[in-house]
Amino acid sequence: MTVDKSLKIAVTGGAGHVGTGVVKLALAQGHSVVAIDIGPRGKLEPQARYEYKQVDVVDLQAYKAAVDGCNAIIHLAAALFKKVKREDGSMTINLEEEEQARVHNTNVAMSYNTLCIAAVLGIDRVVMASSINSIGMLYCKEPKYDFVPIDESHAFRPEDAYSVSKQICEVQADSYARKFPHMRIATLRFHFVAPMDLVDADKMHKHGGAWKDLWGWVSLDDTAEACLRGLTAPTSTFPLGHETFFIVAPTHAQQCDSLELLKTKYPDIKDVRKELIGNTGFFDCSKAERMLGWRASGFEWRP
Repeated sequence: MTVDKSLKIAVTGGAGHVGTGVVKLALAQGHSVVAIDIGPRGKLEPQARYEYKQVDVVDLQAYKAAVDGCNAIIHLAAALFKKVKREDGSMTINLEEEEQARVHNTNVAMSYNTLCIAAVLGIDRVVMASSINSIGMLYCKEPKYDFVPIDESHAFRPEDAYSVSKQICEVQADSYARKFPHMRIATLRFHFVAPMDLVDADKMHKHGGAWKDLWGWVSLDDTAEACLRGLTAPTSTFPLGHETFFIVAPTHAQQCDSLELLKTKYPDIKDVRKELIGNTGFFDCSKAERMLGWRASGFEWRP
């Protein structure tokens, strides 16, 4: 999709897995990009309409200077839990309190800085990377879901620093949309973003997915498309203000029956709001389709 009006987009986390995909798509659609990341260089070679800046997004003034001249921001930079090696040699996620504090404080500062800079520089189109974990999923001891498919009305029950920081990101966006009514902010709740070489029915099934986050996933290409649509969707469908969207594939990662999965891991979920045929996913992304014109691809399975 090529839009009539090209943008100059600042993409934080522009050297990361998702960021690189977003930068490539933005350039292909005719936009200019300032990729911002903490590393010394991005993954893309120098080219027209592309600039890379090594900046720590926690540093408000350096971040502001890097963004100056842009008219849109896609904020993807994130602090994640580091992995540590167990005694048996396997890897696990470090959830110690010091690590929790680092992840929480870094993410909250970066998302707030993004909104602050946008307001100061008069940038009224902002996309922020939230997460399906903002409602409390993967890092919970035992997540609780009120209904499926889950939509944006579901209750928040996060238990860890990363998930809390993503809920706060959404609260921050609400506050800035109230204070600056000319802004349009989309917070996108990404699921596991699969690299394109993994986007295959058999490969996804072998990869498995996690029961705590309902075996969900979304392809890198579809994720990048959602980010750009968060900026370019018409105001007739996405007016000014802040909206949150689930960005998840329509089928889960497993080539098996959705109702059987529910019975196995979530027998207490009685409120099933849509018919689950085959491997229909457990997330309702109709809001993103309605307001952004976004729809992901998946791999259907039938018994």
